[in-house]
Amino acid sequence: MMAASGGTAERLIGGENASEISISRTGNRLVYERDLFDSNIWRIPGPKALDKISAPTRVIASTASDGAPQFSPDGKKIAFSSNRSGKDAIWLCDRDGLNPADITSFSARDVGSPRWSPDSQWIAFDSLNESNRDIYVVSADGGAVRLITTGPFDNVRPSWSRDGGWIYFGSNRSGDWQIWKVPSNGGAAMRVTKTGGREAFQSFDDKFVYYAKLGSHGIWRVPTDGGEETQVFSEGEQGLWALTDEGIYFLDERVAPPVLKFYNFAARKTEIFKQFPKDTRFDEDSTSLSVSRDGQWLLYTQWDQASSDLRLMENYR
Repeated sequence: MMAASGGTAERLIGGENASEISISRTGNRLVYERDLFDSNIWRIPGPKALDKISAPTRVIASTASDGAPQFSPDGKKIAFSSNRSGKDAIWLCDRDGLNPADITSFSARDVGSPRWSPDSQWIAFDSLNESNRDIYVVSADGGAVRLITTGPFDNVRPSWSRDGGWIYFGSNRSGDWQIWKVPSNGGAAMRVTKTGGREAFQSFDDKFVYYAKLGSHGIWRVPTDGGEETQVFSEGEQGLWALTDEGIYFLDERVAPPVLKFYNFAARKTEIFKQFPKDTRFDEDSTSLSVSRDGQWLLYTQWDQASSDLRLMENYR
């Protein structure tokens, strides 16, 4: 709350995901909506597992929001975003979900989209500052956070080139969402796409950059050195896909019950890999899917609770 003439803002409500404010005519009562979100990280056997039919298992969970899981390339750790401590942060845990620890010691909002460097030593992520989102890098051991992008525009969903020299990201700096890349130690950004893009990953053979666009289904690709931008297939969407050597795994909620599908590069066709219980709801707002490099496990983010209630504040001024 602040005076209509301006001045210092006074905080009335904190830490409750408060929204949708309504004030009584008498001016001493305030009603607001409190959103309750509990997303957790689940695991199923991956494409190289001997047992592919086991039921999903919740591997990272709290009473807060846990999401955006990513296996480290060496297979030893999982990076994920969480507000379990009361603030948004990037966390690390062991491959089995044990020993979670916060590695980002700075104050920020909407910290998410963690992505590992190829050597498993660094993590790039995005975060909302005072006016826009930027890309940051932090050591897997924790410590100081390094700012990678600058300017009055949004930069989101980072990922690393296979040699670790570049970080790809989505940005609206050109007036619309496109894929850009920047040297991983900082520097001038270079535009990668011309026809749209917001989330990208370089192929394991370094030949192509695969990417998804905002608000549309389909996965596209462009040669790493530049060239024609082509659609690979018409399914898949931002946040719900994972690139592997053999193809692309993606979650599909448009069918009932929801399924995990696999697009095979060699066969150029899609098949169902896993069918989920009918009430499964994936987190579409974050980077929600990850396949371990050895193909033994697959992680995804699931909403286990999403609700809201109304709260009344008496004599708030």
